[in-house]
Amino acid sequence: MKNSGIRMTGIKQYLLVAAILLVAVILLANKLVIWGAVFIAAGLIVLGIQQLIQLNVKVSKFEDNITGLEEKNQSLAKMNQKLIEENEFLKERNFQITQIKSILEMNLFEIDTRFKRTVNKTEQFNDREIRYIGSLGVSLKAKYGIDLNELRFKYMPESDELIVANINPRFLSFGNRKLEWEFFETLEYRRQLPLTGKRWMTSDDLAEKSEKLKEEIRLQTEHSLESGPEEFGWIMEPIRENVENTIRIMFKGICSNIRIAELADNSFVPLEGIKLTRQEADKLEIQKKIY
Repeated sequence: MKNSGIRMTGIKQYLLVAAILLVAVILLANKLVIWGAVFIAAGLIVLGIQQLIQLNVKVSKFEDNITGLEEKNQSLAKMNQKLIEENEFLKERNFQITQIKSILEMNLFEIDTRFKRTVNKTEQFNDREIRYIGSLGVSLKAKYGIDLNELRFKYMPESDELIVANINPRFLSFGNRKLEWEFFETLEYRRQLPLTGKRWMTSDDLAEKSEKLKEEIRLQTEHSLESGPEEFGWIMEPIRENVENTIRIMFKGICSNIRIAELADNSFVPLEGIKLTRQEADKLEIQKKIY
């Protein structure tokens, strides 16, 4: 649209010059030589001005393009220099392990389950013997595994031995979680009639106390789940064995000796702190492709 507007302006200008020259020809034909010469000169002047303006516009655009190319060239030169500096830095830098996390993630156990927490409690309340009986249904999707940030490593180059410590499986998180009472009853050991024997019966005046206790037990159960349901304590040992086997497989092509330690001292470092030689780093890359 912009180019069309420029072309229309140019056409109008040329038509103006043509009109001036036409008037000059008419004047010359009518023997008005002086006026004809004046109009011819005016037409030539207008035509010259138009050509000069167009030339200035083209020169200005050309200069703008040159300036833009120079700025782009300077930007590319700076980027190239940064890449050269970064490449030199990476050549001199010791290789650091950063990609073991994706392999250790296979030791993440996800358990979708449902279990019950039962209540059977007796207490004295205002000289009354009260008993609470209930069953709280719990359904959740729990995740167990190893927090990679807690692992600590120590590499001993003189014996080519890698020591791994703090392999402590634990409850990591849970997804869907639902706690619902299947039933809950509050009973009082009392006589229904003065001359009858005592037995466990419901009492309407204990409804408020019953609801309060139900909510307390539900909140206590929910809080206990934050550190992992005690029903799943058995799974910790299988997870630990899987992690130990994974570490041995991962590093067997890099270190000849892999040893598992219970606790780490100050000489152990996190995963990102392990530094290997270039040759060992190349071995690690091969292991990544295999596994």
